[in-house]
Amino acid sequence: MDTGSVLLFLAVAAIIFFCPLIMGPLNPPALPLMVAFAIVLGAVWIALNHASK
Repeated sequence: MDTGSVLLFLAVAAIIFFCPLIMGPLNPPALPLMVAFAIVLGAVWIALNHASK
């Protein structure tokens, strides 16, 4: 593994670990936003599935 990839991994891990400590209380996302997110993920999955054939 390259030094840059290890440093990037450690930076992402530190952000994931320390970011919730800085943020205040959050509300769950609204239902339309969750449905839109599921539709986008489904479209990406279908596009990748068709592209790999």
